[in-house]
Amino acid sequence: MNEIKSLADQLRERMRTGEAEKKASPYSKEKSIGPASDARPKKPPKTPATGQKAEAFFRDIEAFKIEVTEKSMIRVDARTVNLLKRIKLVKGIDMNRFIVYALHQYLSQHPWLPGHIQETLKKSEP
Repeated sequence: MNEIKSLADQLRERMRTGEAEKKASPYSKEKSIGPASDARPKKPPKTPATGQKAEAFFRDIEAFKIEVTEKSMIRVDARTVNLLKRIKLVKGIDMNRFIVYALHQYLSQHPWLPGHIQETLKKSEP
């Protein structure tokens, strides 16, 4: 039963492990002739210090315990949705988990904000 995976699960796994293969479209005019297409040696990708930061960031998100008790629909632009979908494909991190984690991080960096909102609400009540 564990061997049955959806196509999306298989693609996610391939993307995580870097096994994604580029296949030529049967409709493309270019025909691969075999080893000639791999004549150039591939350079290993550079892993700058930001790569380490990104890995630490995603580890923190995965370790983040999300307590979802309320359902809320948010509106985001197409660019943000595409980014969240790519994060889901590459890292397997749910959009809601990412958004809630980011909000918690933002609020922890700005601890004055909840108090300010509370005071503003008290002043605006009749």
